[in-house]
Amino acid sequence: MLAAFFFFLYLAIAITIGILSSHRETEEDFMIAGRKVAGVQLVATLSAGFFDGATLAIYTAYVYKYGMSAMWYFVGTILGFLLLLKYIPKIKSKADELGVYSMSEYFYRVFDRKNGLLFSIFLLIEYLSLLIVNLIIAGKIFSIIFPVSYTVGVFVGGLVILSYLLLAGFKAVVKTDFFQMIIMFIMTFSVAFFLFGKTNIPVSDWSIVNIGLGDTIAFLVIGSLLIFIDPAVWQRIFAAKDERTLKKSFKYAPIVLFILALVISVVGLATKQFFPAIPPEDALITGFSRLLPVGLKELGIVLLYAVSLSSSDTVTFVISSIFTRDLKNYTKRFSEESMRKLTRVFMLICVAAVTIVAVFYRDIITLGFSLAGVVLALVPVVLGSLYWKLNNRAVFYSLLLGLITILILFVTNNISPQTVTYSLPVVFVALLVFQKLFKPCFSP
Repeated sequence: MLAAFFFFLYLAIAITIGILSSHRETEEDFMIAGRKVAGVQLVATLSAGFFDGATLAIYTAYVYKYGMSAMWYFVGTILGFLLLLKYIPKIKSKADELGVYSMSEYFYRVFDRKNGLLFSIFLLIEYLSLLIVNLIIAGKIFSIIFPVSYTVGVFVGGLVILSYLLLAGFKAVVKTDFFQMIIMFIMTFSVAFFLFGKTNIPVSDWSIVNIGLGDTIAFLVIGSLLIFIDPAVWQRIFAAKDERTLKKSFKYAPIVLFILALVISVVGLATKQFFPAIPPEDALITGFSRLLPVGLKELGIVLLYAVSLSSSDTVTFVISSIFTRDLKNYTKRFSEESMRKLTRVFMLICVAAVTIVAVFYRDIITLGFSLAGVVLALVPVVLGSLYWKLNNRAVFYSLLLGLITILILFVTNNISPQTVTYSLPVVFVALLVFQKLFKPCFSP
């Protein structure tokens, strides 16, 4: 009953935020929050959008397996923010000039229709995988809160997202992210504070060199470049008020994420001591549901549920806006005024499809690293476009080879922190070869 009370309180607050955000809302507000996001709200939406159920579950699984060595992933994340910070002026000014709403639309304008469509395919694979992972986690948590099946929990998670997202779109995403950042701080610090004094964690688990050089480098590469190519981060750049606001937020957000990661590591380490034989991917939920006392356990599990959905709304919106803007750009049947209606339709279709998949497929670690490989394949093209005029055919064929590389790894069940980075050199080398082959060469 206590867990149910906390759940309905969370749901009431989320829906209220959606209702309030929808008042006097324009098409621009719904699609990109009016391009006015600033201050603490921008820091919150950058942090909450990244520190989600998928990241938490996969990260805690690696803490469970390798101890504090998993922190290299978040060291990479900080490097990613600093790397992207360097290019913010160029990206923001170009996005404002083009009036784009999504990352795929940005590169549709920079390259051509064919490459814009390929970017859409990459980003859809990435974000559909991420949404599946988050709904898997939400379904497991909901079945702990209420005596229902995992399947029911997955569908309820989808309905919770839609409950406020259909009301106010991206404006609701930004508003709820601030609420969810507060939840993250309450959840992580209260749980870690309780567990830290109750657990005798071996010195070996505090070591940062347990995973070996190969996985350490892989974590740094994945952590940094996932941020650099994250379509949700780019969408927040488009939605930001101005360049000055963005630069400040990109300095504060990684600090927030690092503190949260450090604290949540205690949960993974404590869970390992009490439950040494569970599957690593269950470490996060086990820690929250079986290690805490009455009261804190119920609060913690509901807060964990909220965090597991913290980026699901963003992911759902980004996927839907990609479909909406592609229809707008590739056909002439739809006007600017129809964007809000189309996006709502695609939200419903997206959530319905993903919940069905999440019911039958539950390997979150494979999905998580597969989407990392898809993202890394985009890095050479995105980074190269900020310096040179790339040949459109070279871009297309190099990205196609990167996509094939990830599909082969996935089908052959060879996904790991190291193998998912293979798509990066494949695309890089192919881009150099095709750029030379198709001429003209690089021109500033």
